[in-house]
Amino acid sequence: MSADAPEGELFTALAALVGHLKRRSGDAETGARMFLLHQVDRAAPVRATDLAETTGHDLSTISRHLRSLEDDGLVARSPDPDDGRASLLHVTPAGRAHLDRAVAVRTAMLADATEGWDSADVATLTRLLHRLATDLETT
Repeated sequence: MSADAPEGELFTALAALVGHLKRRSGDAETGARMFLLHQVDRAAPVRATDLAETTGHDLSTISRHLRSLEDDGLVARSPDPDDGRASLLHVTPAGRAHLDRAVAVRTAMLADATEGWDSADVATLTRLLHRLATDLETT
């Protein structure tokens, strides 16, 4: 498939969008850490092995980022009541505040960028992005 094909253009547009959001967000947080913090928040309480499986990342990579998030007080562990050898992860109040700030910054950036858009266009884009995310997850 050529980069000029519609799918290639879609990839290029999505990559540009993500790049702009990262550059303009104004925080030093790495994308991997923010992604993982968000995933813990969505799935909590969750085991690291389950995060690795659902995100498609190697457990050693997940564990390294989780240690960093724990060291920063953004994620905490608790014993797994079903398996004494395992632990469950959850976002701490500091992690929640960190996520909320990051989402607020990015939401404001998107609101500014789409300020001149018709509300129907914003709704259509939102619906199509959700559809794309769902289809990517199920294919």
